[in-house]
Amino acid sequence: MRGYSFKADPRIADWEREKLREFCSSLEGDMVGLSNSFGLKVRTAALLPYERGYLENEPSFGSSSGWVINVNQSDRPEVQNFTVAHELGHFVLHKAHLAQCDIFDGRMNREMPSAKEPFSYLAPQDQQMEVEANLFAASLLMPSNQFKPAFERFSGDRAALAKLFFVTESAVRRRVLELGLS
Repeated sequence: MRGYSFKADPRIADWEREKLREFCSSLEGDMVGLSNSFGLKVRTAALLPYERGYLENEPSFGSSSGWVINVNQSDRPEVQNFTVAHELGHFVLHKAHLAQCDIFDGRMNREMPSAKEPFSYLAPQDQQMEVEANLFAASLLMPSNQFKPAFERFSGDRAALAKLFFVTESAVRRRVLELGLS
């Protein structure tokens, strides 16, 4: 999925693609507002320290889709921002999988003892979905048409780029690699 593009992904409906394109046209984007426009509500929750977030089918919470994005209340705001984008990626890209479950967090069986261990619960298919959601989030929050010129303008200063795009320096490092920048 290197070189991921919303334009080329057949899983994305035209109306979704248009919302994503509009969001990517500005650095002023509000991830929670974008998620709301897709019918999702976002809430912070007390999660395990290594958990960033997950999707939950909870119609009583009042989202038009019935789904809620839960994010770790202990995370820094820029981490929460990426988490919301990541979970929106799951919602948009993995609709077929979501239709089969009430909670989507990569755990095959939440009752197994290993479900409390970080990342031990990911099956190969789930690992691929996590990669896709990460690429979706990076493309949404750091669109290449804005990221590449900013990278040049700031001479690759990861701290400045992280602040500009409201993500972590780690996310910037991964995006630099994805786009083949040095």
